[in-house]
Amino acid sequence: MINPSIHDFASAGREVLSFLHERLGFGLWMVTRVEGDDWIVLQCEDHGYDVTPGTVFRWADSFCSEMVKGNGPRVAPDSNFVPAYAAAPIGRQVEIKAYVGVPLLQADGSLFGTLCAIDPARQSDAIIGEQGLIELLAALLSSILQSELKASSASRRAEQLEVELQTDPMTHLYNRRAWDQLLAKEEERCRRYGHPASILMVDLDELKPKRHAWSRCR
Repeated sequence: MINPSIHDFASAGREVLSFLHERLGFGLWMVTRVEGDDWIVLQCEDHGYDVTPGTVFRWADSFCSEMVKGNGPRVAPDSNFVPAYAAAPIGRQVEIKAYVGVPLLQADGSLFGTLCAIDPARQSDAIIGEQGLIELLAALLSSILQSELKASSASRRAEQLEVELQTDPMTHLYNRRAWDQLLAKEEERCRRYGHPASILMVDLDELKPKRHAWSRCR
């Protein structure tokens, strides 16, 4: 039976991480986002590593970056026997003896992030037989993600059309209500998908008097 609480990428991710930990163990399961040099933890099932959502590691240091490049297997019961994993810098930051990692893909086939796990102890070779299940769950997460990102993009376009009705006709800047709505929605997207964001503010002194003077001269 489908869990009724699964209604989006975030809730699906939580269910997948909980299920995989219950089935396979491992000290840490994660859903991550790759953004430039950053490897961002979006969700995690942590049992001993003290990792929380929002934690950022360096992507190039990770086992997952080597896995994506094809330098190591997606399931490694003993990561010390995989040269690329044994040499990865993250292994000097946290104790890792076993690894699981599968890419999460966007609609165009580009990398969004990973579904992955690590453990401080070597695992049984039997977990190799679970690779198909892990890849299936990763594919389902990717599918949910792609649908949600597509809907999010359409929603953003609709929001932009809506706020066009809330702009100053002279400066073409949003009024306060439109600005607050836009910021709130973008902040939620950034938290959900690990997107980076920045805000540039410019303070124009005496804009209102100058605008009125310009209007009278027309």
